[in-house]
Amino acid sequence: MKRNFSKIHGMTLLEVLVALAVFALAGGAVITTVSNSINGINGLEESYFSQMVADNVIAEFKLTRRWPNNSWVTNKTEFAGRTWYYRYRGQSTQDVNFKALEVEVFVDSHVNTSTPVAILKTYLHR
Repeated sequence: MKRNFSKIHGMTLLEVLVALAVFALAGGAVITTVSNSINGINGLEESYFSQMVADNVIAEFKLTRRWPNNSWVTNKTEFAGRTWYYRYRGQSTQDVNFKALEVEVFVDSHVNTSTPVAILKTYLHR
């Protein structure tokens, strides 16, 4: 039994190189997309945890019925395995029985110069 090899065609070296380049570009795009998604998830996690820190500060004021000063007070707390820095201040309102409480949360200790990750504001009743 004889085979006719003249009808069997393979891919040329140029076709193989073009296919390899196409797959390399597609792979690079996939890696970039995955990397951007991971960075986005980290940002969402940071935002979510910083809001929880601010919620905890507000809850502490409401539970202890403390009345905040009108000047900024800086502090730090441990939450979700990392250190969070925050500051808060009270703001007078027209009603002396109510006071606004503003809480800002930061990821580093430079609370006076860096941008807060979360800002929450609520009102406290005397």
